[in-house]
Amino acid sequence: MGDPQGVELGFGGLAVTARDYARIGELYRNRGRVGDQQVVAQDWVTASVTASAPHLEAGKVVVGGYTTFEGYGYQWWLPPSDRGQFDAVGVYNQYVFVDPTAGVTIVKLSANHTYGTTEGEAENREYETYAFLDAVARQFEAV
Repeated sequence: MGDPQGVELGFGGLAVTARDYARIGELYRNRGRVGDQQVVAQDWVTASVTASAPHLEAGKVVVGGYTTFEGYGYQWWLPPSDRGQFDAVGVYNQYVFVDPTAGVTIVKLSANHTYGTTEGEAENREYETYAFLDAVARQFEAV
Protein backbone atom coordinates (compact mmCIF):
# COMPACT_ATOMS: atom_id res chain seq x y z
CA MET A 1 0.00 0.00 0.00
CA GLY A 2 1.30 3.45 -0.79
CA ASP A 3 0.54 7.07 0.01
CA PRO A 4 -0.56 9.59 -2.68
CA GLN A 5 3.10 10.13 -3.63
CA GLY A 6 3.65 6.38 -4.11
CA VAL A 7 5.72 5.91 -0.96
CA GLU A 8 5.15 2.51 0.63
CA LEU A 9 3.46 2.32 4.02
CA GLY A 10 4.79 -0.43 6.26
CA PHE A 11 2.72 0.08 9.40
CA GLY A 12 -0.77 -0.90 8.30
CA GLY A 13 -3.30 -1.38 5.57
CA LEU A 14 -3.07 -5.16 5.25
CA ALA A 15 -6.47 -6.37 4.08
CA VAL A 16 -6.68 -10.14 3.69
CA THR A 17 -9.06 -12.93 4.68
CA ALA A 18 -9.22 -14.54 8.11
CA ARG A 19 -7.62 -17.65 6.58
CA ASP A 20 -4.70 -15.55 5.30
CA TYR A 21 -4.22 -13.92 8.71
CA ALA A 22 -4.22 -17.40 10.23
CA ARG A 23 -1.58 -18.49 7.72
CA ILE A 24 0.67 -15.64 8.85
CA GLY A 25 0.15 -16.62 12.50
CA GLU A 26 0.83 -20.27 11.69
CA LEU A 27 3.97 -19.35 9.77
CA TYR A 28 5.33 -17.65 12.87
CA ARG A 29 4.01 -20.30 15.26
CA ASN A 30 5.96 -22.84 13.19
CA ARG A 31 9.09 -20.68 13.43
CA GLY A 32 9.08 -19.63 9.79
CA ARG A 33 8.30 -23.02 8.26
CA VAL A 34 5.52 -24.09 5.93
CA GLY A 35 5.62 -27.87 5.84
CA ASP A 36 9.23 -28.81 5.10
CA GLN A 37 10.18 -25.43 3.67
CA GLN A 38 11.82 -22.64 5.69
CA VAL A 39 10.08 -19.51 4.31
CA VAL A 40 11.24 -16.97 6.91
CA ALA A 41 14.57 -17.40 8.68
CA GLN A 42 14.05 -18.99 12.10
CA ASP A 43 16.42 -16.45 13.69
CA TRP A 44 14.27 -13.61 12.30
CA VAL A 45 11.08 -15.17 13.65
CA THR A 46 12.65 -15.61 17.09
CA ALA A 47 13.95 -12.04 17.13
CA SER A 48 10.61 -10.67 15.93
CA VAL A 49 8.67 -12.16 18.83
CA THR A 50 11.20 -11.07 21.45
CA ALA A 51 11.46 -7.72 23.23
CA SER A 52 14.95 -6.59 22.22
CA ALA A 53 15.36 -3.76 24.75
CA PRO A 54 14.12 -3.02 28.28
CA HIS A 55 11.65 -0.35 27.09
CA LEU A 56 10.01 -2.98 24.82
CA GLU A 57 9.25 -5.46 27.61
CA ALA A 58 5.68 -6.16 28.73
CA GLY A 59 4.28 -3.31 30.79
CA LYS A 60 6.93 -0.81 29.61
CA VAL A 61 5.92 0.11 26.05
CA VAL A 62 4.49 3.62 25.76
CA VAL A 63 2.07 4.28 22.89
CA GLY A 64 0.23 7.56 22.53
CA GLY A 65 1.12 8.61 26.05
CA TYR A 66 -0.01 5.50 27.90
CA THR A 67 1.83 2.34 28.89
CA THR A 68 0.58 -0.89 27.33
CA PHE A 69 0.39 -4.17 29.22
CA GLU A 70 2.13 -5.99 26.35
CA GLY A 71 5.70 -5.86 25.15
CA TYR A 72 6.72 -5.36 21.54
CA GLY A 73 8.87 -7.11 18.93
CA TYR A 74 8.96 -6.54 15.16
CA GLN A 75 5.27 -5.76 14.54
CA TRP A 76 4.23 -8.38 17.12
CA TRP A 77 2.84 -7.55 20.56
CA LEU A 78 4.11 -9.74 23.40
CA PRO A 79 1.66 -10.44 26.24
CA PRO A 80 3.04 -10.85 29.77
CA SER A 81 3.09 -14.64 29.58
CA ASP A 82 5.56 -17.47 30.07
CA ARG A 83 3.90 -19.32 27.17
CA GLY A 84 5.65 -17.51 24.31
CA GLN A 85 2.38 -15.93 23.16
CA PHE A 86 2.41 -13.09 20.67
CA ASP A 87 -0.21 -11.22 18.69
CA ALA A 88 -0.77 -8.73 15.91
CA VAL A 89 -3.43 -6.11 16.64
CA GLY A 90 -5.37 -4.21 14.00
CA VAL A 91 -6.58 -0.63 14.12
CA TYR A 92 -10.03 -1.65 15.40
CA ASN A 93 -8.89 -4.38 17.81
CA GLN A 94 -8.68 -7.24 15.33
CA TYR A 95 -6.22 -9.92 16.43
CA VAL A 96 -3.94 -12.63 15.14
CA PHE A 97 -3.17 -14.38 18.44
CA VAL A 98 -0.55 -17.12 18.60
CA ASP A 99 0.05 -19.47 21.53
CA PRO A 100 2.94 -21.81 20.66
CA THR A 101 2.53 -23.75 23.92
CA ALA A 102 -1.04 -24.71 23.03
CA GLY A 103 -0.20 -25.04 19.32
CA VAL A 104 -2.93 -22.57 18.43
CA THR A 105 -3.42 -19.53 16.21
CA ILE A 106 -6.67 -17.58 16.66
CA VAL A 107 -7.94 -14.83 14.36
CA LYS A 108 -10.47 -12.28 15.62
CA LEU A 109 -11.85 -9.97 12.94
CA SER A 110 -14.63 -8.23 14.85
CA ALA A 111 -14.18 -4.47 14.96
CA ASN A 112 -14.44 -2.20 18.00
CA HIS A 113 -15.23 1.29 16.72
CA THR A 114 -14.14 2.88 20.03
CA TYR A 115 -10.71 1.18 20.02
CA GLY A 116 -7.90 3.69 20.46
CA THR A 117 -10.19 6.65 21.15
CA THR A 118 -9.09 6.80 24.79
CA GLU A 119 -6.57 5.11 27.05
CA GLY A 120 -9.33 3.27 28.93
CA GLU A 121 -10.09 -0.43 28.99
CA ALA A 122 -13.83 0.31 28.69
CA GLU A 123 -13.24 1.54 25.13
CA ASN A 124 -10.25 -0.55 24.08
CA ARG A 125 -11.03 -3.96 25.62
CA GLU A 126 -7.39 -5.07 25.32
CA TYR A 127 -7.27 -6.91 28.66
CA GLU A 128 -10.67 -8.45 28.01
CA THR A 129 -9.68 -9.58 24.51
CA TYR A 130 -6.38 -11.02 25.71
CA ALA A 131 -8.08 -12.89 28.58
CA PHE A 132 -10.62 -14.35 26.16
CA LEU A 133 -8.04 -15.45 23.56
CA ASP A 134 -5.74 -16.87 26.25
CA ALA A 135 -8.64 -18.86 27.76
CA VAL A 136 -9.63 -20.26 24.35
CA ALA A 137 -6.03 -21.23 23.53
CA ARG A 138 -5.58 -23.03 26.85
CA GLN A 139 -8.54 -25.29 26.02
CA PHE A 140 -6.48 -26.84 23.21
CA GLU A 141 -3.60 -27.91 25.47
CA ALA A 142 -5.38 -31.01 26.69
CA VAL A 143 -6.41 -32.11 23.19
